[in-house]
Amino acid sequence: FPTLVFFLVDGMGDLMLQRNRDVAPNLWRHRQQAITSVFPSTTATAITTLMTAEPAAVHGLLGWFVRDEHSGEIVAPLPMRHRAGGLVADPGIVHRLLQVEPMLARMQRKAAFVTLPELADGPYARHHGATAGVHAYSELEALPEAVARAAGGEHAAGFVYAYTPLLDATAHDHGIESEAVRQVLARIDRCFAELCERLPQALVVASADHGFIDCPESRCIDLAAHRTLYAMLCAPLSGERRVAYCHVQPEFADTFGAAVMAELGHALLAVKASEALEMGLFGAGSGTVAAAGDWILIARDDWTVRDVLPGEKLYSMIGVHGGLTPQEMWVPLIVRQPA
Repeated sequence: FPTLVFFLVDGMGDLMLQRNRDVAPNLWRHRQQAITSVFPSTTATAITTLMTAEPAAVHGLLGWFVRDEHSGEIVAPLPMRHRAGGLVADPGIVHRLLQVEPMLARMQRKAAFVTLPELADGPYARHHGATAGVHAYSELEALPEAVARAAGGEHAAGFVYAYTPLLDATAHDHGIESEAVRQVLARIDRCFAELCERLPQALVVASADHGFIDCPESRCIDLAAHRTLYAMLCAPLSGERRVAYCHVQPEFADTFGAAVMAELGHALLAVKASEALEMGLFGAGSGTVAAAGDWILIARDDWTVRDVLPGEKLYSMIGVHGGLTPQEMWVPLIVRQPA
C-alpha cells in the first residue's frame, strides 16, 4: 500500500465505542479487537510510547505532570509548562525529559503530522516530529482534507499521523457518558468515513491513547487536607488524578505506604515505586524512571486524588483517566484495508 494513515482519537475507549456503536457505525464496522493502552492510561505516556516505540519504563514520561529530578521542577511535558505556571525556559529540563529518539527518525517512509495549529509547535512536537511535515487543521471536519493533502501531491507522505483531542476534551468537561460525547463521536465517525473515501488505496488505522471513566467530585481526595500524610512528602504530587507519584522524605520512605493505606485504603492503593518497576507496571526496559518517586497512589473504583498549589488554577473534571480499569485501559484497534 502506498500510504499508511494512523488516526489517533484521544480518549476513545473500546467499551465506550461498543456502547455507542449506533452513532459510530463506520468505526465499529472496521473494529478488529480491543488492545491495551499503557500504564498510566493517559495521553502524555501513551502518545510518547507511540512517538518513540518505547514503553514508559524507557521514555520516562509517566503522566501529565512529571518531576525533573535534577531541578526538582514539576512539568507538564506536552505543553512544556511548569506546574506552577509559565513555559519551561531551561533547555536542560527539556533535554532531560525528551531524551528518547523519536520513531520517525528511524522511519524510511516520508512522514506528515495532521494536527491542530496549537499542537504543531513547541519542544515536544518538534522533538517527536523529527523531519515530518505538518498540516494543520482548525475544525474536525477539515481533518480528512488535511490528511488527503498530506498524502497527495509531489511531496506525498507515506505515513500520515492524524490526531484529534476533541473527544478527550469533551469527556473531561461533560463526562464520558454524556450526550455531548455521543455527538462528538458521531462527528468523528463521519470524519473517519470521509477520510477512508478520500484515500481508497490507503491503509487506515484508527485507535486511541486511553479510555475514560466518570468520577464524582465527592470522591476526590485532596491529599493536602490529610496533613500528617502530606507532611511526609518532600515535593507536591506529580502524575495524574488517577495515578499520583509521591516523593517522600527519607525518614518516611518505608512507612508512607502503610500510613496511606491505614487512612485512605478504601480509596487508594499505595504501591512502592521500586516494586511497580520490578513487576513491569510501566512496561519492560532499563530506562530511568525516577519520575515515579518513592510511592505510587493508584485510585480505586471511581476515586481520584490531587493536591492544589498556591495560585494554581483548579480544573473541575467529570471524566478522568490514567487508572487500571477496563474502561480506561482498553482501546479499539480499527483497520480499513486498502481497496
